[in-house]
Amino acid sequence: MDRIELPGKPRRGRAARRDLSPNDGTPPAAPHSEIGASADREAGHCSDAPHRSAAGLAPHSEIVSREAGEGEVGPSSCEPQVPPADLADQIAELREQWRRRQAWHRAEKALTLQAKALCRRLAEGGDKAEADRIYGAAYGKGSHPLADIALAATFPLTEARDSIAKHRAAVEKRLVKLAKALPVAPWVEGTRGVGLLSLAAIVGEAGDLGAYANPAKLWKRMGLAIMPDGRQRRTTGAAALDHGYSPARRSVVWNIGACIMKAGGPLKEIYDARKLYELPRVETKGHAHNRAQRYVEKRFLRLLWCEWRKGGGDHRGPDTHRTRVASVTPIPDAA
Repeated sequence: MDRIELPGKPRRGRAARRDLSPNDGTPPAAPHSEIGASADREAGHCSDAPHRSAAGLAPHSEIVSREAGEGEVGPSSCEPQVPPADLADQIAELREQWRRRQAWHRAEKALTLQAKALCRRLAEGGDKAEADRIYGAAYGKGSHPLADIALAATFPLTEARDSIAKHRAAVEKRLVKLAKALPVAPWVEGTRGVGLLSLAAIVGEAGDLGAYANPAKLWKRMGLAIMPDGRQRRTTGAAALDHGYSPARRSVVWNIGACIMKAGGPLKEIYDARKLYELPRVETKGHAHNRAQRYVEKRFLRLLWCEWRKGGGDHRGPDTHRTRVASVTPIPDAA
């Protein structure tokens, strides 16, 4: 279980565990480095400025450069919200159901890999391609002389996997039902490329989004922050505590970004504009794609955070927001 040291009071003899959000949804602390604080400058806020939903996103001229940050407006700071008891209970159940779903999904993948490993023992020389053909033939895809032997060897594993899959599907239905009851559900359903299960995944990994004082802290939780030594990533040693990086959380947002790219819509238009901007700045089209998708992922999380604050309820009144909207630096159209 993650633990947080109080600010300014690190434990003796070990690195301070800061910036790591506990399981109850408490937001991670902001980066203490001046360079790391650029993540806060990338954050946007929607409480005072006119809100822009997925149906009315900023045009290409409002996409700022990477040096200026991956957002449109300046820093904001909001006190963490305390959700109503019913919403808190709903979020708690959603998080537990999501963890259960993830554990069962990992078990499914492990059983599949074990079954394929048994087929590799049957393949000549342990060839993986041959093992895949044996595995497919054992379950009706093609034919192979060793298909019957492979079926007998792997059937207990695949039977257990299929049983887990049925229960996982039931949990996913429950997750969708819980996500649909969240105040931001109508906005999410109106955003192309994003569904209620994706919303459940974000809340399952991040907890109550209202507990994050600004979008930059949510980015940090989901693995999208800018750190003093570069982008947030998996690392070792004391730096691992500062990064607080989870590949599972990062993959959730990456999958959402990939779906947005395929679905089209306003966020895809933002991606296209950002990719044109990045192309002359990087070596390959692949780098431009990755940067543009990362930009859109952060944009989506920021919009979701704003909608949560607005629709999910600022339960403490309108005067508790302390915001500052900065000027937007336009960039010229790419040639």
